[in-house]
Amino acid sequence: MIGRIAWVLSMICVAVVAVFAQLDRASNYQPAYAPLVPVAFSGAAAERMAQFSVAAQDGPEAVHRARTLIAVRPLPAEHLTLLSLASALNGDEATTIAALEVASMRGWREPFSQLAVARSAMAQGQYDSAAQRLAALLATGEFREAALTMIADLLTTSAGRAAFAQRIAATGHWQDNLQVQISRAADPDDYARTIELAAELGGTMPCEGLRKVAQNYRKDGLDEQLARFWPGACDKETA
Repeated sequence: MIGRIAWVLSMICVAVVAVFAQLDRASNYQPAYAPLVPVAFSGAAAERMAQFSVAAQDGPEAVHRARTLIAVRPLPAEHLTLLSLASALNGDEATTIAALEVASMRGWREPFSQLAVARSAMAQGQYDSAAQRLAALLATGEFREAALTMIADLLTTSAGRAAFAQRIAATGHWQDNLQVQISRAADPDDYARTIELAAELGGTMPCEGLRKVAQNYRKDGLDEQLARFWPGACDKETA
C-alpha cells in the first residue's frame, strides 16, 4: 500500500514538472503563459518576464526579473544584456557596464552588447577592441547600418584603419560579402588605405567582392584610390 502511494505521488510530481515545462516552452509563443510558470521551472518564461519589464521601463522590476532569469539560466549572453538594460533603467551605471562587458565576452553573436561595447571602445580610443566588436557584429548580420556607420568613423584614423585592416586580413566569412557595403559607407581614401594595409598584412580577400568595389570606384572616377588595392592579388581580374 505504501509503495503504491509513493508510486502515485511520484507520478503526480512528474506530471507537475511536465506541465510546468510545457508551460515554459509555450511561453515562447504565448507570452501570457509566462506569469504562470514558477521560478524553479522557468527559462523561457523568466526571459519573457524580464523582457516585459524592460519594455515597460520598470527599472526595479526589470532588475529583479533579470536577476531571477540569470539565477535560472546563467550562461546565455542575452540574459546578461537584459540585466544591463534593466540596470540602466534603474540608474545603476556600474552594473550596466559590467554586465555588457561580460555579455560581449561570453557571446559574440549577441548583437546589442557587441554594439554597445564597440561604441564604448571607440569613445576611449581602444581601436583594436572596437574593430573586433564591429567585425563580430557584421558576422551576426544585426544592426548592420549602425555597424557600417561606426566602421566609417573608425577608418578616419590611422590607428582605426590599422586595427580594422587586421580584422579584414584575419580568416573569416563576413569579409567575403560585405566589402561593397563597407566601401560605400566609408570615405574612399580611408577604405582604400585600409584594404591596402590588409593586403600588406597578408590578407587574401575574395576577388569577386573587390572587383565590384573596383567597378564602383572606376565609375566614380576614383582611380587614385582604386590603384591602392586593385588589382593587387587579383592581377588576372578585370574591373
